[in-house]
Amino acid sequence: MYAMNNTLMIYLGKRLRQRNNKYPTVNHQPGPVICISREVGCGGLNIAQLLATELDIQGNCKKWRVISKEILEQNVLELNREPNLLRSYLSEKDKVFYDEILSAFSEKRLGSELKKNQILIDLLSSFANDGHCIIVGRAAHIIALNIEKSLFIKLVAPYGWRTNKIMERNNLNRIEAIDFMEHTEIEQQNYIKQLAGENNNDVEFDLIINLSKMKTIEVIDLIKFAAQNKGLLESVKSKVEVF
Repeated sequence: MYAMNNTLMIYLGKRLRQRNNKYPTVNHQPGPVICISREVGCGGLNIAQLLATELDIQGNCKKWRVISKEILEQNVLELNREPNLLRSYLSEKDKVFYDEILSAFSEKRLGSELKKNQILIDLLSSFANDGHCIIVGRAAHIIALNIEKSLFIKLVAPYGWRTNKIMERNNLNRIEAIDFMEHTEIEQQNYIKQLAGENNNDVEFDLIINLSKMKTIEVIDLIKFAAQNKGLLESVKSKVEVF
């Protein structure tokens, strides 16, 4: 059917259990969560995935999950391939909720974008609280602001370095890459304003890393050191998840 690591599927299952009161809520300390913010062109997904692998190797606790815009978009594609297969297992009330999630992530209208952001914020908050999660972008450092066991990273680089990276990754010329950067920055600012209002600059990062000055392995080692120093890598018993 569907891959069990589909983030939207897991989120949907959690929300449906909460709506139906099928399972009792287990109280636990929120986190740990690592939030990786990035300037446009800095990427971050590859770093997050390699970091998760490293943390899984050295730890004996629950495996780390990576969430990013790219992963969520892939999850939507997976669910849209056979949308009626899953719907056939749901009650009529649950089908409405399921369709709402898919349409929010699939459509581009203004109303849908606002609904998508509401669902996205709830999704990220849910996984951040569950812990052992690395979230790339989506202003997760604001969403997880009140989680004590958290690490906020920001990836930066000079403008020219970021422009060249966008040209390489997307096969664009320089003018197209600059247009892409400007458009994406406006989208990011609007999303953050909707999320945190005008006080969105109050959040401080634990670590700001200039990617143009470091190799990927060095970045990962630095984040691992910071996570260890903040107590995010303490061994804990893995929580049982019901999907």
